[in-house]
Amino acid sequence: MARKIGSRYTAHQVLGRGSAGTVWLGEGPEGPVAIKLLREDLASDQDLVGRFVQERTALLSLDHPQIVGIRDLVVDGTDLALVMDLVRGTDLRSRLERERRLAPEAAVAIAADVADGLAAAHAAGVVHRDVKPENVLLDSAAPTGPGGAPPALLTDFGIARLVDSPRRTRATRIIGTPDYLAPEIIEGLPPRASVDIYALATVLYELLAGFTPFGGGHPGAVLRRHVTETVAPLPDIPDELWQLLAQCLAKSPASRLTAGELGERLRDQLPRLAGLPPLDVDAPDEHPADADEDTPYEQDIGLFEPPSHRGAVPLVRGAAPDSSRDTHTSIKLPTAEELAGYGRSARSGGGPGGAGAAAGRPASPRHRAVSDAVRRRRVRVGAAAAAALVVAGLGGWGVASLGGDSGSEAPADNDHPSTAPPTTHPTAPTAGAASPQGSVGAPVELPRWSAFSAVPAPRVKLVGGPRAITVSGTTYVFARGEDNDVWYVTRGAGAAGDYSAWQHLTGIGVADDPAVVSASPGRLDLFALGTDGLLYRRTMIGKAWNQWYQVDERTRFDAAPAAASSEPGRIDLVGRSGGELVTASLVGTRWNAWSVVPTPGRITAAPGLVSRAKGTLDAFVVRKADGAVLRLPYSGGAWRPPVVLRGLDAAGRPEPLASGDRVYAFAPASSGGLSQAAGPVTGGAEWSVAALPGATAATTPAAVTSSGRVLELYVRTPAGALSRATAQV
Repeated sequence: MARKIGSRYTAHQVLGRGSAGTVWLGEGPEGPVAIKLLREDLASDQDLVGRFVQERTALLSLDHPQIVGIRDLVVDGTDLALVMDLVRGTDLRSRLERERRLAPEAAVAIAADVADGLAAAHAAGVVHRDVKPENVLLDSAAPTGPGGAPPALLTDFGIARLVDSPRRTRATRIIGTPDYLAPEIIEGLPPRASVDIYALATVLYELLAGFTPFGGGHPGAVLRRHVTETVAPLPDIPDELWQLLAQCLAKSPASRLTAGELGERLRDQLPRLAGLPPLDVDAPDEHPADADEDTPYEQDIGLFEPPSHRGAVPLVRGAAPDSSRDTHTSIKLPTAEELAGYGRSARSGGGPGGAGAAAGRPASPRHRAVSDAVRRRRVRVGAAAAAALVVAGLGGWGVASLGGDSGSEAPADNDHPSTAPPTTHPTAPTAGAASPQGSVGAPVELPRWSAFSAVPAPRVKLVGGPRAITVSGTTYVFARGEDNDVWYVTRGAGAAGDYSAWQHLTGIGVADDPAVVSASPGRLDLFALGTDGLLYRRTMIGKAWNQWYQVDERTRFDAAPAAASSEPGRIDLVGRSGGELVTASLVGTRWNAWSVVPTPGRITAAPGLVSRAKGTLDAFVVRKADGAVLRLPYSGGAWRPPVVLRGLDAAGRPEPLASGDRVYAFAPASSGGLSQAAGPVTGGAEWSVAALPGATAATTPAAVTSSGRVLELYVRTPAGALSRATAQV
């Protein structure tokens, strides 16, 4: 029977049930949707409803291909519902119950998709807290990926965080699914992004082995194993994949990878996993040595032995293996004495209940009495795994660290003190061929600029230099205000185009000039250096902005980055970290790793970046030693040797622009005002350099953009406003 949900949605049939509510197939103004209707006792909780309303913006802002998007939140009488994208497929638990374990290539591809979704959520400040196969949906309507795996999407963001509030549970109780809980949650620490990494690694282990590493039996025993036991290696698993898995199952949160790093390294594994069959692994309760059929269960705590091993711990006695079972529950938090006692019991071999079982307590089906030989073998395996974990952890730190001076020289910095760690990142692809810049022919003629005219001033004083871009005839000019927000104004097409009112983007404190790029129609991507030295991104689709999220949790920059698009759908970035030029690119939904672009000496100030043709880039940097401006071309998949733009000295960021068959560059001159340079897109003419008339009051980098054959130049005045000049080319 159809059921109205609010005024815009109709629920038609039940798709599944969970501990928080029921999922319905529904219909909305834009077509089919999935509607998660929360239980009536939750919907009647006014405090919970208030939290959902407060979190609405954060939940709606999670826009990523590997996240099931939340379209709307409905609060109507006794109904509290999340309206979500409809994914035509099944959940990962259903596939596991059908196939028990997956081939390594398919398992890793699914885990990599989930890691990508987590990376976007963590960058937006959202921790999932309940990553498990039930919350991973497989889109059977989309083309399959490596190993025949359909795209995987993570769902139920915000449910665990909002429903499981301290007011609803006592301080001595924890929330989550026991098999996937990170040790720090069990020990009472607040959930950070690292708990999702631990849970995802547990899911990947389960996909490969057919069971979770610490599951089986009473939930309390499962919790103790997370804290006290070392994960046992899987037979025949490739070494690199095992080290990656062990690192993310580390007891210490700091030893685990970030979601972005995990996704990238999982995808690196895929070519080596192609064609490998599922692992031949015996489930723990299938070992005769591990079984003791005479050991009774405790009836008063509701335990039962399932007919076959399943990864998730059943928490409802007699629960049927279907999608409606409750695996998300409130569990008593073990005390420190209980954990310590369990550890002593495990080290001493325990009693009849098995290794790790308290005296007089029956063991779980996975951890019953074992022989001394089996116990010694487990100790050796655990020690080997711990050693592998340590090696992997140190190696992961080294690869992920980025950016500082390798010698005793102080970091080059005209903008901010460098906080980047020692350089360990790879070198970007380079080639020795000559750069496209020519040295033959007549110098390029410089533009003839109009007089500067005032741009309407914002409500706050602007600081730093502006950045500008023209999309579909509308010019956007961005600048940092003295309140550390990003402010922007738009100007319509044509010579008499009107300016809009100034608007500002809040959410983070911005420490330097923002960078802007449009890699696809109707979309702007804004990048800003936060006051914490980390890089943040915000996207405008149509006329709506999403929320800020971190591009990288580890890389710290000395100065503002620059952005360009070398081909449709691709975003290229360059930044300065520890006095070196580093670069990364976003292709589709995946960032590649930051790498160093070799330059002859350290650089200072922020870099500039432009694409002069498809597949090409030009980075402009200021050399620390002499203040010379270097142009570093990129083409054919490699960075070419740099060229010095003679006569163009810079006291700040060079700002380039490609228009027609010319490349232009503007930079604050050390003597004051602005310098301008112009050269050919390809070889054949000398570059021209001169002071820019009328810009003597400018003391910061300029913003330059083009619309057709008209160049627009924006400079910040000493009063903290903007002025604009134009030129026909």
